Amino acid sequence: MKKLKLLRRLILLLIVFGLLFIGYYTYALSPKDYTFSNYEYVHKNINSQLNGFKIAYITDIHLTNKDNLERFQKMIERLNNYPFDMVIFGGDLYDGSVFNAKEVSAALKDIDCKYGKFAVLGENDKKASLEVSQVLNDGGFEVLENEVRTIYYKDSSFLLYTYDGESDISALKGETKTIKIMVAHQPDTFSQTQGQIDLQLSGHSAGGSIYIPYYGPLMSIDGAKTYNHGVYQKSGSTLLVSNGFSGPSSFPYKFFARNQINFVTLNTSSSS
Repeated sequence: MKKLKLLRRLILLLIVFGLLFIGYYTYALSPKDYTFSNYEYVHKNINSQLNGFKIAYITDIHLTNKDNLERFQKMIERLNNYPFDMVIFGGDLYDGSVFNAKEVSAALKDIDCKYGKFAVLGENDKKASLEVSQVLNDGGFEVLENEVRTIYYKDSSFLLYTYDGESDISALKGETKTIKIMVAHQPDTFSQTQGQIDLQLSGHSAGGSIYIPYYGPLMSIDGAKTYNHGVYQKSGSTLLVSNGFSGPSSFPYKFFARNQINFVTLNTSSSS
């Protein structure tokens, strides 16, 4: 009996310390914590010339103050230590008004890649779309809205689409003998794009912020009610939802939805 009581107390202590650690991480550490996450996108229509082409996908920076900016600058220093060919920004550069525009542009300009820097605007960016677009342009990014670009690499190419969820997706035309990669800030646009593109990159949801495995997010937001965490496949299309680099200032806390920068590698067959 004594051993059983001791075992129960030890289990209770482990549970208590576990809950304390979870609370401490979520409240104190998770807002500034982040990781670099790798995803291999395999599709039979990827030309072998594109094998290994790597996209750095950054979304939801949510800059609000000087501390956020310094964290962003340090992340870019780390980012440049990794090999990648293209960088895409998925929206929500600021979380409020634009500040330190020259410093932010300089940080964005420091991102080093050979095959283009592209961006879409999030709902926060659109409150000051001209200013945010200028910051991104000065940082070397081309801001796209409901547009198609052909990305050439070696002797091959793929199509880069951008979509705001409000226009007719069928109006976006491009060469069909290659893969189509879509960038749309809000992941629920996948309901409109599935079956018409191959891979969609989105953010906005913060990965669900407080995400419970096998259950889902405790809170879901407009634009990410259906799709909000991880990878989805439907109608021959794949959606990758990034957790983003930061949660919104109104609720920056994370649980099982660690802040991330995504690397997406294209391959015609799995390298694993």
